[in-house]
Amino acid sequence: MVKSILIFLGIILLSVSLIAQDDYQLAIEKARNEKDVELQSRKTSPLQKEDRKTFQNLPYFDIDPAWRLEAKFVKSESAEIIEIPTSAGYSKTFQAYGRFEVMIDDNYFPLIAYKRVIKEGQPSPEHESLFLPFKDNTTGESTYGGGRYLDLEIPKDGEMAVIDFNLCYSPYCAYGGGFACPIPPNSNYIKAEVTAGEKAYPSH
Repeated sequence: MVKSILIFLGIILLSVSLIAQDDYQLAIEKARNEKDVELQSRKTSPLQKEDRKTFQNLPYFDIDPAWRLEAKFVKSESAEIIEIPTSAGYSKTFQAYGRFEVMIDDNYFPLIAYKRVIKEGQPSPEHESLFLPFKDNTTGESTYGGGRYLDLEIPKDGEMAVIDFNLCYSPYCAYGGGFACPIPPNSNYIKAEVTAGEKAYPSH
């Protein structure tokens, strides 16, 4: 009797897990479809007119929950203000807010996350988040040569957070000219192949 109950409970837990995985996959697919719609729109697309005419969808790695990683967040004590160079030749100002300590392929990577410093007169964002630009061993190969980005919730110091590389995306510079995209600092180079998230847009 006890054995039967345990088996039944195991089946329920497995079913709940599978449903959660399905919801997770559907949520990411929905976000990707919404971005495709944005790139097709004349009003919101960063694509040039000729590229927009032929655009269908962005290429991505398959969604893999294994790239949804736990990382310890350590807030910076100095709150250093730094200038990050951009693709346009000038810099943008950021605050080095803290680091996410993440393990990839059994290797430790302390990835620095930033807050954008809002200049006087500029509107503040409705929802503050952290900006994590990075490069990895796919950069310039299967992914955009200028690196990829993640937008993350702001955790408390010492808190465990989730970094989901399935959500990483290319900057607008991946789709054409006329943009000033921050170049990921060397400290955020991941010496591994991050086979998750957005792939390189064809022709760029």
